[in-house]
Amino acid sequence: MADRYTSRIALVLDRAVESVAEVVGAAVQAGDLDRRAPVGDEGAMAQEVNWGGRMQKAVVRAVTDASDDVPLLRTETYIGGDGLKQGMKRQALLVQALARQLEGRVRAVRDLSAQIDRDLAWLNRIAVGAVEQPDAITSSAEGEGTWWVYTHGAARFDVPDLELYGLSKGKIEPVQEALRSVHGQLLDKGLKADLTLPDATPVYLVPVLEAWQHVPLEWPGVGKAGVDRGRGLDGPRATLSVLHKPRFGRYKKDFGGVIEGLSAAR
Repeated sequence: MADRYTSRIALVLDRAVESVAEVVGAAVQAGDLDRRAPVGDEGAMAQEVNWGGRMQKAVVRAVTDASDDVPLLRTETYIGGDGLKQGMKRQALLVQALARQLEGRVRAVRDLSAQIDRDLAWLNRIAVGAVEQPDAITSSAEGEGTWWVYTHGAARFDVPDLELYGLSKGKIEPVQEALRSVHGQLLDKGLKADLTLPDATPVYLVPVLEAWQHVPLEWPGVGKAGVDRGRGLDGPRATLSVLHKPRFGRYKKDFGGVIEGLSAAR
């Protein structure tokens, strides 16, 4: 299961912890965690934990974020089997238990899977189960003239993050709404869901590496296999094509039809 620890949420600290084992041990003594054990040969700086009366494990590890050189106390676990609300709540309870042992030292909560910083009020809200889709899956837009919209955070729920390319600026908002809608369907029914846009147009998922063979390579977000597009863009990712009737057993790739079907933001 360790290779499926796909949800990563961390505490941003004022200074690095000297011993993860001590922090985790204090949380066990407080009754917030059930059990702990060292991880391999990482000694006191990484601990495997159980919490909430469950056998499912997580790893707590001290790291430094390479993007801004800040110290983190990172939790890594798998929450896909619990679904969005219960999964996020469960991991938030773990992070909250660690934050209690570091009172006064926490600067922010960094959701590394969704690529966003939150505050402790957010963590406390998630820990009581008040979770909405944007709490777990975020979207961003990049470009100049031609734009690209993409999401982070969905892959931890065993569904792909989504991207759309070749957008005008006026399409960004309706595209983000469309991606939220499609993700809602995927979270509800999984990869076998019959997907539609908000206007009920049927669509289907196309892996990004396959989609890139059918769109202009100069568009933002489009690249070739093996090219690093940036942190967090290397997991399972897909774009959308309109679902037409198959011809000779094959489906036409219609990425432009997805964009054309979305109303421009007013």
